[in-house]
Amino acid sequence: MSTIITRKLRIIMASMMLMLLLAACSAEARQPMIDIILDRPEVGSATLTLSDDHALIDVTDAHGINGLTATLTEGQWPEQVTIHLRLKGLERLEIHYGPYTIATGKSSNDSPDPPLILYVADEDGKVTQAPVSSSIYFPDISRTDDGFNVTLPPHFFQEQHPAFSVHWIDFYR
Repeated sequence: MSTIITRKLRIIMASMMLMLLLAACSAEARQPMIDIILDRPEVGSATLTLSDDHALIDVTDAHGINGLTATLTEGQWPEQVTIHLRLKGLERLEIHYGPYTIATGKSSNDSPDPPLILYVADEDGKVTQAPVSSSIYFPDISRTDDGFNVTLPPHFFQEQHPAFSVHWIDFYR
């Protein structure tokens, strides 16, 4: 009788281990896969860190004028996407997704920050400037000790965009 109990215990233990393994695999499968490509990789680098509902793209750029494209290859975008730009200035920032382009920046002196400008392309590719009627288009831009954190605006997450791109200029020369 003890061999029957031992076999049942082994089967139960094996089943539990299999369930744990499957649960871990399915949790891992839900993790989004994001490809990041710098426009000029020879002068910078970008690393991606994913946590529960947040993606952090950490960018180092030696020249201060560059861009990146992030493409979702699997899963869904996290609830929040932040690009950490290790720059001394951010006089121009453009965020592109779908037919939308958001242009803004941060002043590097005492003058006011550039206004946010929203451009929208129609089906024929004609681009027009649209009034910014809601804060939903505004990215959150905050200065850090070593650069800027740029969090994508809430509008990006309202539709399923497969990719976005960001272009920056630290200082106008």
